[in-house]
Amino acid sequence: MNFIRNVKSKIVNSRLIAKLKTVKNVELVIAVILALIAAVAYFALSTESASKETASVASSVEMNETEARLAEVISEISGVGRSRVLITTGTDDKVVGVVVIAEGAESMENRVKMIRCAMIATGATVDEIEIFEMQKGG
Repeated sequence: MNFIRNVKSKIVNSRLIAKLKTVKNVELVIAVILALIAAVAYFALSTESASKETASVASSVEMNETEARLAEVISEISGVGRSRVLITTGTDDKVVGVVVIAEGAESMENRVKMIRCAMIATGATVDEIEIFEMQKGG
């Protein structure tokens, strides 16, 4: 506890604090400075995440070759219609997720077939694959 009291005492008695006490409306000045720091941090982070979102949306417009091939194979499964596939890889190019959106996904039998197909084609495990029903007319 003595350490904390000593540090507090040094801070309270420092020259900077003494100078700040002479400034009128010091609380207002500090609040404005903190608000500016927060605004700069917010805009820096939002710009970075916006560029990532833009890149993500741009890359999701078209399936890559592997995704297109898997979507084509899944579409050929009996009871399954059109399909779209998204394959997500980690930093080491290992598949970490597969999303399949397909007509016929309301049938559990079709879902099992699509999961097995995606597992074989990508090496993904069952818990890394999600199947969703394609919207009508989509």
